[in-house]
Amino acid sequence: MVTVPACGWTTINHDHRSIDPISKQEKDFKVTTKSLENEFLCAKFNDTGELTSLVDKETGIEMMAGMGNRFCLYKDVPSYFDAWDIDSMTENLLMQTDEKVELEVSRSDPYVSKIKLVRKIHHSSLSQIISLQKGSHRIDFETKVDWQESHKLLKVAFPVNIHSNEALHEIQFGHIKRPNHRSRPYDVDRFEVCNHKWTALAEESRGVAVLNDSKYGINVLGNSMNLTLLKSSLAPDPAADKGFHSFTYALYYWTGSFGDCGVVREAYELNCPVLIRSGSADETSIFKLDNSNIILETVKPAEDGTRDIILRLYESKCSLTKCNLSTILPVYKVSQTDMLERFQVDLSINKGKITLEFRPFEVKTIRLSFDK
Repeated sequence: MVTVPACGWTTINHDHRSIDPISKQEKDFKVTTKSLENEFLCAKFNDTGELTSLVDKETGIEMMAGMGNRFCLYKDVPSYFDAWDIDSMTENLLMQTDEKVELEVSRSDPYVSKIKLVRKIHHSSLSQIISLQKGSHRIDFETKVDWQESHKLLKVAFPVNIHSNEALHEIQFGHIKRPNHRSRPYDVDRFEVCNHKWTALAEESRGVAVLNDSKYGINVLGNSMNLTLLKSSLAPDPAADKGFHSFTYALYYWTGSFGDCGVVREAYELNCPVLIRSGSADETSIFKLDNSNIILETVKPAEDGTRDIILRLYESKCSLTKCNLSTILPVYKVSQTDMLERFQVDLSINKGKITLEFRPFEVKTIRLSFDK
């Protein structure tokens, strides 16, 4: 395994064996066509590639309450806007999908194991690489679809063993709680909602999240998180969604409080994977933060054309937080601005370290100046 520093890079020298040696935990890393297992979890699948069991090996707790990674195909004919609407009646129009599924072990080594799934869904073909890495609490579902449907909606369902009256949905610079029941009229109207990189169901000491890299519609009913994958409208463009699609979603679980969990980091890592380039540049971290719930979301040039750099940070766990931002850059002056980069107040910097305090979900814009 390789550790890459925050906002930086490292050099991997294979001759120098930069990659960690195989540990004694190799015996815990197993794969078959119907199971994936590492030192933290054991996942089992059925003949159709559905996740039948996900057990936390430390506590022995079963995380699944039904068949996960279950593809649900619905008839989808909206009353008004074919390409934009999903009607509430759609969830009652489930279609049968009993096509043959092929499963095989795609990769098995001490660092990652993969199962390959190939199947048809009506007129469409779907392939999927289901993978589990060493030291991870996350199962990835890398999916490719040749989508050839009309007036159909494809979702994937993950019913989990979590008791909660609300789901957590990521939005820009934070997350929002929405009910996972339909007790009130306005809850009934929220049968499909927006999420950015993740949605989670959580108890006080554990939780499960569905992460995604490009699918922003979801509904959560009871304990089932149902991510919308594909739609197939015919108007205004009869071929708008037909063709090849590639996306990845993941299932991540944690034990402990939500404030200490890694769901935000895992979602960013899924959406912004490490890039590999040839060359040698030692190891450097340009920016560091000493609190994991503070996210450095943006690094950009100042809009006024100067050499200044703008940083945009936010607090992601709804918690008052004090943290230190460190940089190796030769910064002369630091100031806080509004989002339009207009000056608000000067900040102090001592040996490359800037102390910041965030209110819950607060967004800060910081300007770094290099010229006196």
